[in-house]
Amino acid sequence: MVHYRYFLILFLSYNILIGQQYFTLNHGGVTREYYVSYPEANTEPCPLIINMHGFGGDAIGQYYYSQMDYYALPLNIAVVYPEGINNSWNVGTFWDNNTNDDIGFISSLIDTIASDFEIDLERVYACGMSNGGYMAYELACELSDKITAFGSVTGNFMLNTEQFNPEYQVCEISYEVPIIHLHGNLDPIVNYYPPSFDGALTISESIDYWTDINGLNEVSSAMVQGSGYQLSAEKFVYHRENTNAKFIHYRIINGGHEWFGSPYAYPSVISANQELINFFLEYELSGLGCLPTNGDFNNDDVVDLLDFTLVLAFLVDPDFPYSNVCFDVNQDGHADIIDLYAVIDLAY
Repeated sequence: MVHYRYFLILFLSYNILIGQQYFTLNHGGVTREYYVSYPEANTEPCPLIINMHGFGGDAIGQYYYSQMDYYALPLNIAVVYPEGINNSWNVGTFWDNNTNDDIGFISSLIDTIASDFEIDLERVYACGMSNGGYMAYELACELSDKITAFGSVTGNFMLNTEQFNPEYQVCEISYEVPIIHLHGNLDPIVNYYPPSFDGALTISESIDYWTDINGLNEVSSAMVQGSGYQLSAEKFVYHRENTNAKFIHYRIINGGHEWFGSPYAYPSVISANQELINFFLEYELSGLGCLPTNGDFNNDDVVDLLDFTLVLAFLVDPDFPYSNVCFDVNQDGHADIIDLYAVIDLAY
């Protein structure tokens, strides 16, 4: 006997599909596909969430499986579901079967959607499931100048090192990178506990990496109680004073490899859609603060008069060539003459 819930899911899925629009984009000589869900009758720039599928999946499958439109569209949030080449995203693993420039594709995707729709470029966010979650971490490392906050659902961070990849990653980031990661502690596919099967950083290792980058030095935790198979989840919040930027991790007890809260997944105490959206909406790109700095703004491995001069030049002309550098040395929320003295202290 087919359960009535199956028909309800098909009915609801059909109705939200009506509002979807299919597009293609040529990037690097390759035709890329994506689907956009845009709030009806929206008249002002709205946030955009990039929602990426897992390995072996596709854009429309992620659309159906995650059911994010039900949460996003009523809040006037647009969602784009891009498609990876060979049903995967290039995250530098041995298994992704993809050598395409997916970072460049996502960057072009943002520009293209913003030219076709009213999008608030201060509020562009990226998330994904499994391989798509890996990709969200890739974007955090390499595209944080265009994307405000990032979310991974059951995907780890493949930080490619020089040992394994000649074109290895260096996350050269000047501003805070808010991240939320949801993962089941019984995930049978993407390891929750070290070591990972593919050399990726597991959740605890990712926390160490990103809390160090963001200078997060405080942590709090709380239990989220529920009922059913997944009885509870533990929420960890990594933060520091004088900033709203956080790394939030939900460890779903008895959770497997799934988009938590989806009608296609096991019942869960956590809704991935709700947690991702609530987290994302806390942040705007220009509101992110400076990362802790050692004052070496020209990256010559020494803090000296040249660095002092760069700060001074910025104070005189905020549009000079180093305007993308974060000169708030003392992290009080703005760059001013006090930061000149802070550079002197660091130098001498």
